[in-house]
Amino acid sequence: MKRYKLVIAVVLMASSIVLLLSKLFTPQPIQIILETGQEVTTQNPSYYGLSEVLLLVVASFVIGATAIYLFYNSEQVAVIASNGQKIDKSKYRHISNILKSDEKKIFDALVDENGEMLQNRLVVKTGLSKVSVTRALAKLGEKSIVTRERHGLTNKIRVKLE
Repeated sequence: MKRYKLVIAVVLMASSIVLLLSKLFTPQPIQIILETGQEVTTQNPSYYGLSEVLLLVVASFVIGATAIYLFYNSEQVAVIASNGQKIDKSKYRHISNILKSDEKKIFDALVDENGEMLQNRLVVKTGLSKVSVTRALAKLGEKSIVTRERHGLTNKIRVKLE
């Protein structure tokens, strides 16, 4: 669904740009009636009627709105963490590549869950023992990659966001 929205936004933006440029660079005929009653018709690209001005304003607004939409939605790999901050999975790939096996499993599981998970759920999802998960989390904590906070009988593990 997100891909279709992006395609529609790109098409809308492209058509608005074409419309805007065609109106800006196509001279519009303007009739001027002098006091003597004589009509003078001129084509000057720097004068626009009310309808052209409204069309230019709307096209400019559509271009700006779609540009903002495309800018904020161009990261198709981004997900929203539960604390409201954006997490870019491509950034995590670089971090994940330098981690050891158990640390990598845990880190990837956290990223898949939007950067936050309970430690007991992490044990189940990774298939590692409780001891292995605890040791790997300690190493990740020393590297300032994750934080742990007490949550009942378990810990809530969060990926540290800058």
